[in-house]
Amino acid sequence: MPTTSVRSRPAARSADPISEFFEGLAAPGCLDTFAGQSATVRFDVRDDRALQHWYVTVTRGDVAVSQSSDEAEATVMVDRPHLEAMVTGRLNAQAALLRGLLTCEGSMAMLIMFQRCLPGPRGSTGRVAPISSETVMAQRRPA
Repeated sequence: MPTTSVRSRPAARSADPISEFFEGLAAPGCLDTFAGQSATVRFDVRDDRALQHWYVTVTRGDVAVSQSSDEAEATVMVDRPHLEAMVTGRLNAQAALLRGLLTCEGSMAMLIMFQRCLPGPRGSTGRVAPISSETVMAQRRPA
């Protein structure tokens, strides 16, 4: 299937929050959120009409988005309403996975990495700085 680059399309505004999200993700090219990271994640989005693909390639922080159905390190299958909720900050990707609202085949780490670019809930003031697993475990140890 031919790959259509989202980055090459004109910046026309769409009423579709999923298209807007992926177009916005590819627009800056390199994202600090993914600095030094490389991965491929494909979203297979189900709706009443068809199956839509969004293929995200991160190469050392540089982001490209297409609608390819090529193999990826992680393939996420999700219904359109749930992905819309994730890209608008109303649903957390990990919570959706735990609730069975999406499935992920392949590298779960890629899905977790991708979640960093999703918006937080309405009214959130920003992202929390990442902490190490050692810090988390130290907080769980009895004093």
